[in-house]
Amino acid sequence: MNLPRMKHLDGSFILAVACTLPTILPAQMDFYRASTFGSRFNDINDNGLAVSGGAYFDFPTLTWTNIEPGATSTESINNEGEVAGSMYLDEANGILQPAWRKNGVWLPIGWLPSAIPEESFFSTHNISPNGTWVTGQMSIGCCDYGAFRYNTETEELTGIFDPAYVAMAGYFITDDGTIGGWADDEGTGSTRRIPVYITPELEIVPVSPTLPTALVNAVSAINSSYLMAGDIDDHPFLFDRNTNTFTTFDVPAGYLTASFTSLSDNGIAVGFAQNFDDFGGLVREALVYHPNLGTQPVFLKDILLAHGVDIEAPSGRMGTAIAISPNGEYIAGWDDGAPFSANGWVAYLDDLLLGTAVAEREAGLISLSPNPATDLVRIASPMELGTIEVLHANGQVVMQQAMNATTALLDLSGLSAGVYTVRTTNAGTRRISRLVKN
Repeated sequence: MNLPRMKHLDGSFILAVACTLPTILPAQMDFYRASTFGSRFNDINDNGLAVSGGAYFDFPTLTWTNIEPGATSTESINNEGEVAGSMYLDEANGILQPAWRKNGVWLPIGWLPSAIPEESFFSTHNISPNGTWVTGQMSIGCCDYGAFRYNTETEELTGIFDPAYVAMAGYFITDDGTIGGWADDEGTGSTRRIPVYITPELEIVPVSPTLPTALVNAVSAINSSYLMAGDIDDHPFLFDRNTNTFTTFDVPAGYLTASFTSLSDNGIAVGFAQNFDDFGGLVREALVYHPNLGTQPVFLKDILLAHGVDIEAPSGRMGTAIAISPNGEYIAGWDDGAPFSANGWVAYLDDLLLGTAVAEREAGLISLSPNPATDLVRIASPMELGTIEVLHANGQVVMQQAMNATTALLDLSGLSAGVYTVRTTNAGTRRISRLVKN
């Protein structure tokens, strides 16, 4: 019989053997840690495309792309690849403005009419899933801070200020223009940020039944079902606007505070627990929560390690989980370092946290054995494998072949030691797995 062969890019061939497989394989998880100084991730979408300050990162191909000329930061990305960030207003004088990207082109948002850019400040935080809205914070001069909402279709920029509050900020915005964030009433004699949402009609609504006593609190995320996540009085919370249910969660033992930072459409919340080390340095550990996982948030590293995924953390901690994709399959963040210098990471979870779509998942999964491998690795799937590609950590495809079989024996002897990505396509579904070559 004729057996399919795997082709190295140098032209040599190796043998691929077909055989019968069990019908159930374990689901796949994967993890990537960037090695570049200051490579923290700010957001990630359902396609595994993340934004990291001044660059884009594609997890399925492990490739980095610099942001376009004239743009200066990337803060949020939706599933259409539209991005919120900043760009130059006056590059010669270093004056910036909030901006957004559509179809690879950056478009200015500008400043409020009463703001003098040289004397004012802004932070861009989020673009809505449908790309209609952008939100953040903007000041009038040095001290008068409000939230802003920008309509990308009408190009209308609206400042949100209220005499009851000395400052406000928008952290997240939905398809109908509802904003999640905070409003500071200085109720403790100094800062007291109250977690609020702002309706499309610009009504400011506190989410908690009682006012906080801690200084810093916020609604950090709102999903498509209007479930909101954030922190209050140093504890993570969820607020269901549909049922008016407000739920706080415990801070994990050994930590002082905890927060939810992001929320998927299927109800998975991520965030971090925070403490200080013996030298006064800030340390964080990534958290994840869903009722399927228990009544309290758990450490993300425990889930990954339980599935054989090395988090590659020098400190043993993952740090900050800052974003989860709307479908709940990708989580992005950065390690224990300060955000400006920290290394970013992405965890790929498939749908393991919810345990749903088993038949669909089994149809698309691949397994690698052994892993790590020295010379030979067996790749297998319950369904016929289509195209197989092996990618270097820099994104370069180093092996590829159309297999049309259920298993293949890959000869890695021509590859140098390191971490590779095995990417397969079958039944129109692309799957990736991490492979370590010793």
